[in-house]
Amino acid sequence: MLTVFRSKAGADVLMVSAHAKALLEAMGREPAPQGVFRGPQLAEALANWAQWVPPPPAEAAPEETEDESPVTGLRQRAWPVCELLRRAQAQGVDVVWLPA
Repeated sequence: MLTVFRSKAGADVLMVSAHAKALLEAMGREPAPQGVFRGPQLAEALANWAQWVPPPPAEAAPEETEDESPVTGLRQRAWPVCELLRRAQAQGVDVVWLPA
C-alpha cells in the first residue's frame, strides 16, 4: 500500500506505507493510516526527525556484487516529506497523510 503526504505548500509525496509508518514514528507521531501536522507540530516533527538515529543493521550483508545497487535508507526516502513539512511551516499551512 501507499501513503500520500499532501499540502498546499507543494506537490504530493507518495511513500510505501511501511516507510511512512517508520518516518511518522521517527517524527514522534502515532503511525495512524491518516493524520495531519498542524502549526507547531511541523517544527516538532522536524526536530524529532533531526534527532533520529537509525537502528543498526539486523545482520551483516553478504558480499555485494557490482550488479547490486546501493540500499536506499529511510533518510533518503524521507527527504521529500521533510521538504514538504519545511515549506508548509514557512507558508503556515497543514500537511496531511492518508492512504493513496
